[in-house]
Amino acid sequence: MKTERKNSFLMALSVLLVNILVLLTGVVFLKLEPHVPILINIGIVLCFGILRRISWAELIAGMHKAVADSVGVFLTILMVGVVVGAWTMCGTVPVVIYYGLMFFSPQWFLISIMILCFIMAFVTGSSWTTAGTIGVAFMGVGISLGIPAGLTAGCIISGAMCGDKQSPLGAATNLTAAISKVDLYETLHSLVYVTIPSIVGCGIIFTVLGFRYSKVTADTTQVEEIMNGLASTFHLSPVLILPIIVLLILIFLKIPTVPTLITASLCGVLLSVLYQGNSLGDSLSSMYYGYVSDSGIDLLDRLLTRGGLMAMASTILLIILALALAGCLERTSIMSTVIGKISGILQKRFSVIMTSYIMSTVLGFFSADCHMAIVLTSNAMGERFDKLGIHKCVLARTVHDGATGLAPLVPWTTAGVYFSATLGVTVAEYVPFYMLALTMTAATLFFAATGLGVRKSK
Repeated sequence: MKTERKNSFLMALSVLLVNILVLLTGVVFLKLEPHVPILINIGIVLCFGILRRISWAELIAGMHKAVADSVGVFLTILMVGVVVGAWTMCGTVPVVIYYGLMFFSPQWFLISIMILCFIMAFVTGSSWTTAGTIGVAFMGVGISLGIPAGLTAGCIISGAMCGDKQSPLGAATNLTAAISKVDLYETLHSLVYVTIPSIVGCGIIFTVLGFRYSKVTADTTQVEEIMNGLASTFHLSPVLILPIIVLLILIFLKIPTVPTLITASLCGVLLSVLYQGNSLGDSLSSMYYGYVSDSGIDLLDRLLTRGGLMAMASTILLIILALALAGCLERTSIMSTVIGKISGILQKRFSVIMTSYIMSTVLGFFSADCHMAIVLTSNAMGERFDKLGIHKCVLARTVHDGATGLAPLVPWTTAGVYFSATLGVTVAEYVPFYMLALTMTAATLFFAATGLGVRKSK
């Protein structure tokens, strides 16, 4: 065996920049799913490793370790799909939407839709589904009120993104917890420190901005159409909130994530059979295939057709590829070489937390996808948090906020493309009103500077 060649900072940085360029070109310019560009990057890093005289067996072992260490991620994310399918089939998700829309107030339009989008995203674990369904309906209401489309969109996205990142059903939240090697409950508890000030700050701003439109009569036809469709498709009752209550109780009791999600999904299956009158076979099938709505109302069908194991397959594959790439980058010491160059200045709590926040944001911007930013930043910065005695839940919170919360700011990220196309506004129109970016960054700065909410590791 020949002696393994050492990395230089310039070589490592060059390979990393090539990886980012490949992702940017594939996702933004060629409109590909991230899977193929990531696969190409794995090939690039493997070739670099061979040039460094690292054996093929060691490179494969690096990828294997990264993927094997995160098997819990895959199981948790699969269970999220199971829960969403079962909860939609039994009527839990529909009843939350119905009661939420019932209390919707056109007189308090902006703050109402922000809160409702937060709740919808928290219950479903998806900001995209929330924006693409009730968000579209609210855009129509906003137009009838004479509210600028960018302002309405910014309010919808702020509420949806905040609810998504705090949800125990969010795929990105589960991924971040697992990659950072932190329990999901600890991650959710840590996220609360930023989520509450962020959503309260957004609420105050949108309430003030909405005062000028408070006396205008709104056309709520689309909202009423969704409510009527829900009432005619499901037997709606407060009893359908039971699976959510069970989930929250198990979370409070700190029962492990997978048993908690299994129990919550089986509770949904039970209600589907006993309350909605569905067969046991159909109810259990919703856990695999998800729920397929056929109400004839386009917005409602897009809102409710979701969940199931199969719906998570693409996400699981993407995470496996991202982890494999992270394993290659770790074994070839690319990330450690780049981070090592700047680690000399990362000796304080504030600098480590803010560097992680900025790194996850920048990687998310240039790779156009939050998954890669989460994986790479968590792997790169974990050692610095350990050395400073900062608990990894703070790393999970910081990386999650940077990679996902700020993604809608850029037109070429998957989030920017989706929200712009779905809500019918350009990114430039809603960015001035995407208040979550402002309040979340301010909260992150505050906690990093003061040390409040920064938990110490044992």
